[in-house]
Amino acid sequence: MPIEDLRTIGTASPIDADLCLVGSGFAAWSIAEELRESGLRIVVIESGGLGPEAAADALNEVDDVGVPLRNGRDRLLGGTSHTWTGRCRAFDEIDYERRSWVPHSGWPLDGATIAPYLDRAAEHLGAGPYTPDGRAEEPPGPQERPRVDPGSLQSVCWEDPPPVRIGPHFLANTNAKLRVIVHATVTHLTTDPSGARLESVEIACDGETRTTVRARAFVLCAGGIENARLLLSSNRVRPNGIGNEHDVVGRYLMDHPRDDVPVVGFDVRDAARVRALFGPYKRDGARGRHDYMHGLAFAPERQRRDGLLNCAAWPREFSAADDPIDAATRLATGRSERTVRDLAYVVTQPGWIVRAVRAKRNDERVAHKLAQIGFTIASEQVPDPESRVRLGSRKDRFGVPIVETDWRVNAREKASQAELARTIAREFERLGLPRATLAPWTAEGRHDEAIFADGCHPTGTTRMATDPRFGVVDADCRVHGVEGLYVAGSSVFPTAGHANPTLTIVAFAIRLAHLLRRRLSATLAADVVSVRPPGDEAAVARYGTAS
Repeated sequence: MPIEDLRTIGTASPIDADLCLVGSGFAAWSIAEELRESGLRIVVIESGGLGPEAAADALNEVDDVGVPLRNGRDRLLGGTSHTWTGRCRAFDEIDYERRSWVPHSGWPLDGATIAPYLDRAAEHLGAGPYTPDGRAEEPPGPQERPRVDPGSLQSVCWEDPPPVRIGPHFLANTNAKLRVIVHATVTHLTTDPSGARLESVEIACDGETRTTVRARAFVLCAGGIENARLLLSSNRVRPNGIGNEHDVVGRYLMDHPRDDVPVVGFDVRDAARVRALFGPYKRDGARGRHDYMHGLAFAPERQRRDGLLNCAAWPREFSAADDPIDAATRLATGRSERTVRDLAYVVTQPGWIVRAVRAKRNDERVAHKLAQIGFTIASEQVPDPESRVRLGSRKDRFGVPIVETDWRVNAREKASQAELARTIAREFERLGLPRATLAPWTAEGRHDEAIFADGCHPTGTTRMATDPRFGVVDADCRVHGVEGLYVAGSSVFPTAGHANPTLTIVAFAIRLAHLLRRRLSATLAADVVSVRPPGDEAAVARYGTAS
C-alpha cells in the first residue's frame, strides 16, 4: 500500500477514522493485522519516516536524572522492530501473581487470560507454536540438560526466530481501509471539555504543517517512555495530564537490569561443553528452522520460599580480538579498518574458517574463537513509584516537553541476581559440570559495586490495575476515566518478569484488537440501526456486528 507523508498530503481538513494507532511497531501492526477484515477505517500515525532520520531521532532526547537508560527507541516506520531481535518467551505464571515479598506486584488478570493469544502472537513473530494453555512447543532434539535441583532452579528456553521488521509489512499491506501516515508526530491528545472522552490527536511534521486525526477510539503504541510522555503533556483540560488523576502516569518505570559483564564465567576451554548444555543451537520446528537457547532461572517454589525476584541466566560469548570469523566478516562487508591484520587472522587460523563454512552449509550455529564465555543474568524489578518518567523544563521543536527519566535499580534486584549466580555455581559443582567463577561483587556480596544497565525494555509507566488509584489502564488496556483511549505495549505491564517483552506485547495487542473489533463494530451497528427506516432489514444485514 502507498505510505502517506504528512509533509505532502496537506492539512486542509481533519483526518477521520474509526481507530487511530499512535506508533507503528509490533503492537500497532498486530492490532492493524488482526482488524484487517473488520471493515473498520484505521489510521496509523508514525513520527518518523521510512528509514532512520536524525531529525526524528532528536525527538527521542531525554534527560537522565537516575541510572542512565540506553536509547532503545526507534522513530521510523516499524518502530523498535527495526532493532529488537524479537526473542520469544512467554511470561511465567508467577509473574502475574500478587506476591507478598514484591510490593505493588499483581496483575488484574492471570496467565490463563493471555495464554490463548500466545500462539497467534508467535505466528506474527515467526516463532514456533504455543499450546492453548500457553506452553511453547519446543521442537525435539538431543540437547542435553543439566539435572539441577528442581526445588531451586528450573531450565528455561528462549526462541530466536529471524527478526521481523514491521516497516516492510506495512509497505506490503493491501488493506484498503488502512492508512499509514509518516512524519506525523503527535503533539497533543485532545479530549472533550470534561476530559472524559478522547476526541482527536494533533499531529505535526514542522512548524506549519499541522492537522488533527479524529476517531472513535485511539491506541497509544509508542513505547514505555513515549506513551507516558503523551499522556502527561496533554494537559490542556486536566492539568496533571490525561489518565493521571492519581499521579500514576510515568511512575513504576522498570526494565531488565543486568551486568553486561558475565556474572558467572567459565574457562573458554569448556565452551563446547557449555554450548552442549545450553546452546545456542538450531532446530527444525513447525514454522521453520529457528535458533533456541537454554538457561537457568529460580524455580517458583524457591522464589516464594526465600522472597526472591524472578531472575534468569543465559549464555553469552565474547569473541577474541583475533577471532578469524569476525575478521572474515569485516573483510567481506568492507568494514575492516586494518585489512592486513584481519587477513593474517584468517590465513593463520584456517581451521576456524573451515568449521564455519561447514556450519553455514548445514545451517548450524557458527562457533567463534572466544575471549570469554559465561552467563548474563537479568531480572524483573520491584515496582517502585519513585522510578519514573516525568516532564522536564526543556521542550522539543514542536513545543512538547522533553522527559526526564529517573530509573532506579534497587538492592533487591542486585541481591536476587547475586543469589542466582551463587546457586548456579553450587549446582555446577555438585553435578561435576564446568567450574563456574563468579564476578567479585556477586561472590563477595559487594552489591553496591555492581554496575547495572537496562535491557532497552522500558516497562510499567502506564501500568494495569483494576483500581485507578494504582494504575493507568484497566484489564482491557483502556485508560481509566477516558472513553475511547487505550494503551498497548510493555508500559501497561505491572511487573516485567525476566522474559523479553515482545511476545507478551503482541499477545496483549491481539487481545486488545479483538476487544476493539467487538466494541467498535457494535457501536457502528447501533448507529446504523438508530437511523435506519423501520423495516430496513437490509441495513442490519449490511452492518451486523462482528465477533
